[in-house]
Amino acid sequence: MLAQRVAAIVRHEQLIDPDDHVLVAVSGGVDSSVLLFLLLALKDAFPFSLGIAHLNHGLRGEESERDEEFVRGLAERFSLPFHVRRIDAKAYAQSKGLSLQHAGRDLRYAYFTELARDHGYRKIAVGHTRDDQVETLVMRLVKGTGLRGLSSIPIRRGAIIRPLLPFYRSEIAAYAQTAGVPHVEDSSNERNVYQRNFVRNRILPLFEELNPNFRERILLLLDDLTALNGLFERDAEHFLAEAVRTEGGSQVVQADKLKNLHPETRYRVLATMLQGFEAGFVPLRNHVRLIERMLGNARPNLQIALPARVIARKVYDTFTLTREAHPLPISGTFPVHPGTNLLEPFGVMLEVSLADSLPEKIPDERAMALLDYDRVADLQVRTFLNGDRFVPLGMSVSVKLKDFFISRKIPLHERRRIPLLLSGQDIAWVVGERIDDRYKVTSETRRFLTVAAKPIQ
Repeated sequence: MLAQRVAAIVRHEQLIDPDDHVLVAVSGGVDSSVLLFLLLALKDAFPFSLGIAHLNHGLRGEESERDEEFVRGLAERFSLPFHVRRIDAKAYAQSKGLSLQHAGRDLRYAYFTELARDHGYRKIAVGHTRDDQVETLVMRLVKGTGLRGLSSIPIRRGAIIRPLLPFYRSEIAAYAQTAGVPHVEDSSNERNVYQRNFVRNRILPLFEELNPNFRERILLLLDDLTALNGLFERDAEHFLAEAVRTEGGSQVVQADKLKNLHPETRYRVLATMLQGFEAGFVPLRNHVRLIERMLGNARPNLQIALPARVIARKVYDTFTLTREAHPLPISGTFPVHPGTNLLEPFGVMLEVSLADSLPEKIPDERAMALLDYDRVADLQVRTFLNGDRFVPLGMSVSVKLKDFFISRKIPLHERRRIPLLLSGQDIAWVVGERIDDRYKVTSETRRFLTVAAKPIQ
């Protein structure tokens, strides 16, 4: 008997725990109505509480009103909490560029999740069946999908549970008739203008003419594909935990590590990273191909714009997904004098002082420059200009500052934000990096200029 089989599945799969608060999504159709009645029968022996949710999509006029009143009557009959919302699914679909069925699904799950959060429901029960598995696979094949889309609908995912998933719709209908489960018929189920209805009413019967066991064959194939997908999902989960880090509002990973993943694993990693910016955001294969081409490109600084205002960026050996635009270049020239010089656009201050002797400890040139005072003149700060050259400490010939930045793997967008301490027209110190050899301290130096760079607190 169906009731005993559902009870066994609920226990075996641990779909419901004792004292759970379960929200049942009830449209009024046979599947969801049978689900409600079966859970009502089960809760007497396996204590948990129920509530009912109904979303009126406003697509079928009086029939939609009838469905809402029918479900309301079920809630009153069994003294269950009843939650209902009316929406304009058609307007939502048009605004988002979605099909009506896709829009309806998004709105339903968003509503159910909201109810669960606001009213303490720990589980959300929906009435999917084995037929939904088959129909979904065929629809995905028709629309075009990668391997990731060829998986079974899970019997449980997060708070969503599907106690009827192991059963065919025909078994549900037979039970409804035998047990006298009331329900309403949706006239739109016979209209083939909807993609799922077309697959259900036109496509699947043709396949069954070729093979009466077509649905069973499809479900066995889904089991194999789901197992294969599971391998890639586990690899992706491991990679995300071990290799991807969060920095502020960005997600960062070593580019070569991402590039060397199996393409299917990489797709799942990128999809999960992107969902950190936009829940439910599933990247198209074209998005992933763009990222793959960027990872394989020899150029060190690249970025592409993705949907949901996300930027994919490769800077040397680092790949980043972010919504943060590059900071603007800093322009202008800033005079520098002995004492404290606040350079607010750079977020640093320069402490300039004169001494007659060497400091006890030679400073780290990344934080402090020690220069021959008698060689410097007219100190000022600006940022990189095309054609800039200097003589890095330890060298005897000048090099292009651009080449120096490249050798240090300084990202392109940062180069025009690095302060350059000038002596006249010469670069005396690339602040935080290297001094110019012409301004270094020698045995002939008599006066010493120290310039310390400190972040502005």
